[in-house]
Amino acid sequence: MQWLVFVMSTILFVPLNAQKKINKGYSFTDGVYANHNDLKMDKPSYPLYRIPNFDYQMDGEKNLLFLSEKSMSGLSDSEIKSMDNIWGICIKGKPYMKVQPDGKDGAVYFVRYHIVGRICYLYYPSIENKEVEMFVYHPLTGSKVGRKTVVNRERTLVKKLMLFETGELKAYSVDNFKNWAKDDERLMKTLQDMTKEEQENKLFKTIKIYNDRHPIFSPS
Repeated sequence: MQWLVFVMSTILFVPLNAQKKINKGYSFTDGVYANHNDLKMDKPSYPLYRIPNFDYQMDGEKNLLFLSEKSMSGLSDSEIKSMDNIWGICIKGKPYMKVQPDGKDGAVYFVRYHIVGRICYLYYPSIENKEVEMFVYHPLTGSKVGRKTVVNRERTLVKKLMLFETGELKAYSVDNFKNWAKDDERLMKTLQDMTKEEQENKLFKTIKIYNDRHPIFSPS
């Protein structure tokens, strides 16, 4: 009877023990992901070899991934169009989400998750239009005679939070983090005792603390 209890206990605990925490050290399955739910389930839609001549390049920080011209040249027009349906890609266990920050006709690249957990964090460069008001001066007197608004294109850094459960993206801010992390009353109390400047400066570390306290696990 004792032997039977031991065997049943082992069977019950194997699935739980087989689960791994999903964090920065977790190795996702390499492949192409059509949507966030595929990543959540760690099941790629199809393998990387389905992209002919697959090749890629990374930026200096290894934060951005670009498919090389060699990879794209091996695709037909219909296959290039199907790239619009790619949500992300995973290489060497690291997931990268597709972004097109400059709009529909802008460059496409993939950005790595800088923090992986219940609340993820990622960042990438973008070009944004910014309206600037300029004054018009009389060429002879130098006096101000009018004003006009011009649009400058400025380089900026986009920072995002992502809720791993749903794939929802929001701006990287203290308020958005609080909205997703309000189940941790102790952490909310700690933030409440900080100044706004302290909250912003320590947000990155606070996200990691929250994820450590509220781990998520692989579906296996």
